[in-house]
Amino acid sequence: MATNDLGKNLKDNAKILAKIALATGLQMGTILGAKALYDSFFPRYEKRDIDTVFGEFDYSRVDEKLTRTTFFFPSGPWKLQGYFYPCYGAKKMVVVCHGMHAGADDYLPFIAYFVHNGFSVFSFDCQGTYASEGDSTVGMCTPLVNLDHALTYIKNDRQLSQYKLYLFGHSWGGYAATSVLSLHKDICGCAAVAPFNSGYTLLAEKGDQYGASLTDSLVGGFPKQFLDTYQTLLFKDYTKLDGVKGINSTNIPVFIAHGNRDSVISFYHQSVISRKDEIRAENVTYYVGTGAHAGHNTILHSERAVAYQKQVEKELKQLKKECDRELTQEEKAAFCRRVDHSLYSEVNAEMMQAIVDMFNK
Repeated sequence: MATNDLGKNLKDNAKILAKIALATGLQMGTILGAKALYDSFFPRYEKRDIDTVFGEFDYSRVDEKLTRTTFFFPSGPWKLQGYFYPCYGAKKMVVVCHGMHAGADDYLPFIAYFVHNGFSVFSFDCQGTYASEGDSTVGMCTPLVNLDHALTYIKNDRQLSQYKLYLFGHSWGGYAATSVLSLHKDICGCAAVAPFNSGYTLLAEKGDQYGASLTDSLVGGFPKQFLDTYQTLLFKDYTKLDGVKGINSTNIPVFIAHGNRDSVISFYHQSVISRKDEIRAENVTYYVGTGAHAGHNTILHSERAVAYQKQVEKELKQLKKECDRELTQEEKAAFCRRVDHSLYSEVNAEMMQAIVDMFNK
């Protein structure tokens, strides 16, 4: 799908601001304020200091048991960091799409699960994230744009194009994985965990959920004319795609998982699963996370991992209380070294095995 370079040079671009003013009739002060607010939601995300991160969320912690190669591939004017995890003899490859506020390495436990179950894996850092280029993450449609370009890259690569392709995404990666089905008809299976339905309407829907959308002219705290125009300038036709449309455009097996107490992407509001009645495709499996698996991130992990995560947080809080101050980096690193990183990031095997079984049918 064609795109432009607005994500690269839109900031402080007087011509673009003038276009918004002309299209919306809004005052320049209103436009500048709305644009500043919108852009603040999508900063660049740098990788955290691994010495103070709990879990197997950095390649240095799994490099002895997981082989990978790194490379860059284009997404519009940007170079994105890609990662390839080969599995000897594999005929299938899972493309893993990370969630917001995260990067590809934050999904290493799930990547390892696929590799150990006979799949090669391709993952990447989205624009403005970790090792990829970009001074911001631009907007909610960014992962869809990046995934579209990643799949195009894969199909044109001599080695990668030999695999049958499957998709796995979480949160905004789940939105991308389901929505991109409208564009790529050679995908063989798709699994999305806690996906929202539309990158274009998410901000408005979050506003509706919390009562911010009080009039037809104000959605999610933004003037509706601004939100419609700005996102269309940023993402063009990608704004017309969403998860339900993608699922309905294909007959491949699709797995939708969502925690019933997800406080990030509401089970009842912005999610794909909340639009279950709109999904006409018959080959769809639904997995509802309850109890320990009811949250946005806890649905990904085993019950004992969730319990251990709570224990670690409790111990860290107690240590801070005893010190009666914020911990130094050295103290945080010392605490981190005592954590069982494998247990902390252990996957929800019930859900992951169901996905693997679906991909193997």
